[in-house]
Amino acid sequence: MPRRIWDIKSNRVVEFRMLHAEVLSMAVDLQQSYPPFWAVTHSWTSDMRPVETSVNQHLWPVPLPKRVDLERNLRKELLALGADYVWLDVLCLRQSAAAPQRSPDGIKIKQDEWKLDVPTIGNIYRTGTHVVRYFNGLGKPFSKDGWDDDRHWLRRAWTLQEIRKEKTTFNGGVPYHDGNIILDTKGNIAGKVVTLRTAIGPILRLAEDADSPSGCKVYELAKEMARRYASNPTDKVAGMFYLLRTTELPTYDEEISEETAWKQCFHVLPYRQKIEILFDFPYRGATEQWFPIWEQLMTWPDRDPSYEHTTAEWPQSRKILELIHLGRDVTSTPSLFVPGIWAITHVLLRNLSNRAYEVKRGDTLLGFYSPYLSHEAIETDYRQFTLATLEVEQTSNWLVCEELSSQFGKYRCENGRSNNIKLRVLKKVGVLRTDDISTLVTGPQNSVPVIKKIDAFFM
Repeated sequence: MPRRIWDIKSNRVVEFRMLHAEVLSMAVDLQQSYPPFWAVTHSWTSDMRPVETSVNQHLWPVPLPKRVDLERNLRKELLALGADYVWLDVLCLRQSAAAPQRSPDGIKIKQDEWKLDVPTIGNIYRTGTHVVRYFNGLGKPFSKDGWDDDRHWLRRAWTLQEIRKEKTTFNGGVPYHDGNIILDTKGNIAGKVVTLRTAIGPILRLAEDADSPSGCKVYELAKEMARRYASNPTDKVAGMFYLLRTTELPTYDEEISEETAWKQCFHVLPYRQKIEILFDFPYRGATEQWFPIWEQLMTWPDRDPSYEHTTAEWPQSRKILELIHLGRDVTSTPSLFVPGIWAITHVLLRNLSNRAYEVKRGDTLLGFYSPYLSHEAIETDYRQFTLATLEVEQTSNWLVCEELSSQFGKYRCENGRSNNIKLRVLKKVGVLRTDDISTLVTGPQNSVPVIKKIDAFFM
């Protein structure tokens, strides 16, 4: 729940827990029952300037666009829409500190509050009853111009987590009866004329995916986030983790780089999203771990549209097993335990062209290729490789790996007991696809199949 809320009727910012007497007396559980409120989503325009106001008891100057007035442009419209309580970031999320003589510890207070408040902003929009959306800036009239501008709502990184279904969203800056009509307005994006409805379509689908059982696809979210603008690059990392619905949210620290934030927090990603990155991201991490650095994630190559693509997904019916012991030589770096996957071991790989490869195992020859439009060639050097996949299907990706060793380890079963397991320790070097599925399954000329199940430990 938010820390503060704007009481529209009394026109003052109050602590959220103070809204209702029954909440104050702890008669209800805030986790189960809370006062209904609205939230405002908007783009931070380049003409924002600090304004002193009694609405927030002058705790900090409130950033507002030029010629936008809290009373005339915002409160009046929100009351007309039917709001009683509203969360608005410039009023309810501590901004730049007030004058030192008024708040000597203002900077530290802001830093402490932001550590908790910023990562959970998305929850405010999920639990609010309605969202009011300003496309062209807080309190500003809607315009069909500037859709490509880095400061427009369509291009902001934070707006990805501030979305609700259209039936609970009001469009601000337009007469109430025109709120839905503006979705048919046409504008220019990347040199193409599109309707606003078309422009926000991918964003709405991402919002739906985020709350689905399987969650957001990392590829689609990364592609959308990469083209968006953030005043602080770390904001993109925070937004990614929120939309991927991690069980833990990292505290917000605007002083660290996005690379540091990504690496520090990667471990809290759900297992299923890690599986997608492992099998679908085409390269090894630039700093020699199996997952990409942030810069690589934001430049994920486009998929080749001439091929059908199936995102690698850990089956909902399969349990996620915990590896509890392995040799000390492989546990010092970030790793991932993936049991029961299909593999072709001890193969030779030859690069035929920029994206095409020949795989040889014994007398069996198979054709593989890169499913992405851009591709960094895999260095073959007459080494032997292991190819691994989750599902032996036409649309599935195969990991190209170097086998570092075979080791025995232990994993924890559902009943709490531990079992021994033989693991192949693999180093991911790339991702390919093949159309020779029948040869893999039946073997050449109906001989012994060339694939088998293995338990793998990726480094």
